[in-house]
Amino acid sequence: MHIAHVTSFYSVPALSPSSAVRARGIAYRAAGHEFTVIMPGAGASVEWTEYGTIVTVPARGAALRRGFVAIPRAIGRALDRLVPDRLEVADRLSFRQLGVWARENHVPAVLFADDVPTDWASDRAVQNYDRVICSPSSPTSAEVQSSAASRQVFLHPGVDLEIFTPLRHNSALRDTSGAATILVCAAPLTATGSVSTAIDVVRHLINQRKDTHLVVLGDGPLRSRLERSSHGLPVQFLSAQTLSLAERSEVFATADFALVTLGGSIGHAVALESLASGTPVILSGTDHIHIEFGNGGGLNAEEDMTQIAHAVAVLSEEPVESRRRAARDSALPFDAMPLARAMVTLHESLGS
Repeated sequence: MHIAHVTSFYSVPALSPSSAVRARGIAYRAAGHEFTVIMPGAGASVEWTEYGTIVTVPARGAALRRGFVAIPRAIGRALDRLVPDRLEVADRLSFRQLGVWARENHVPAVLFADDVPTDWASDRAVQNYDRVICSPSSPTSAEVQSSAASRQVFLHPGVDLEIFTPLRHNSALRDTSGAATILVCAAPLTATGSVSTAIDVVRHLINQRKDTHLVVLGDGPLRSRLERSSHGLPVQFLSAQTLSLAERSEVFATADFALVTLGGSIGHAVALESLASGTPVILSGTDHIHIEFGNGGGLNAEEDMTQIAHAVAVLSEEPVESRRRAARDSALPFDAMPLARAMVTLHESLGS
């Protein structure tokens, strides 16, 4: 069968495509299925990868002048051309229209609840989906309407442990920084991404005479403003859109610590990719999916630069190899491949 997956068009993703999507594509293809990812971009394009085909629909820059309404229609036209047998939707902007598309075209559809509004269970649009994939921290069946509860499937968000590994640590890349401590912050360059918090942390550490370098990995409309605010500080900006998954893993694996400045499914994905790469994380703020950290593998902190800087100091006291091993071990329960195989079984059961 041909499975199409629609990623988030609603906001600038921190990391796209996610390693979990790659793992699903590999599992689908191994089971004999075709996989296509539909994602937003500045222009239309088609790319073939080892895990499937990536179809880019114009939804950035000049494409937005047509407004948000036109984007779901553009996704629908892409689906009309692809003629998939199954549809996965992880986009709050278009999930209502795409549910209608699936129903009218008699295509079994799956909705990822972490990527749509939190009140999805009371939205009549859910009736157009055969299954709703929820993380274990989502509302339980008893908390949602019975009609929606019957569609719920609980699966942990995962990370591709083959791509994201400590073996991608790059000493030569690290030497280009020359700093004693390298921090990485992967987040959309938007107000909700809270990258400014990471910049404040670096400013605080530099004022304490701590030799620190920050790598900001992300894209978004606030890049110019954030670059101006970090002027004179050891802060480097990298576009996530220009990096392959392996290159992204290299950035994580080479850093000492990752600052996760946003919560929800996006922050969880960032944390897992860092941990799988052997880099401890510091989760700031709230709304984080629970992760059991090994000793030195990570810490939770208030969304305050002094608290985050203190967490960096605490983790720095752990031996490097010990904390990197603890970080990797913290990610192992979230291996994406078993979850991907569960999705294969789910799709094969729909419509049967």
